[in-house]
Amino acid sequence: MEQKNQNQPFCCPNCGTGNLTTENVNCPQCGKQIAASASFASQVRSSSLPPMLYPNAYVWFIFLSALDIMLTWVLLLMHPDGHEVNPIADAVIRMFGLRGMVLFKFSLVVFVVIMCEWVGRKNSSTGTRLSEWAVAITSIPVVVTFSLLIARM
Repeated sequence: MEQKNQNQPFCCPNCGTGNLTTENVNCPQCGKQIAASASFASQVRSSSLPPMLYPNAYVWFIFLSALDIMLTWVLLLMHPDGHEVNPIADAVIRMFGLRGMVLFKFSLVVFVVIMCEWVGRKNSSTGTRLSEWAVAITSIPVVVTFSLLIARM
């Protein structure tokens, strides 16, 4: 991605071609070195969020949540007279369909991840347990729905 603006950070002083990195590199246009702006680089680093505490648990949590949405939707398509066991989720599905279900589920995912991070920064062992329980609890409807799908085939 090239830019022709010499006032931007990381721009070549010779030709104005931009480089969107925080490292010193040679300009792809004219070959001169583009020096990273130390003050801009420090601003980027200082405004960054801290690393997530439980990324492995979050990957599983998001995966299982997505799988829950997919399997539930497949089961409901196979059996139109069926319903979601969770009454709140059932109301969301009936009122807003698949899009509403996806938005509802991933709003819950964001809430749980934020809670795990908040609790984990206060007490690491409690945050770890909370993230593990989130994965375990989310796996229950996936296993139940999958077994119902297998049984009805």
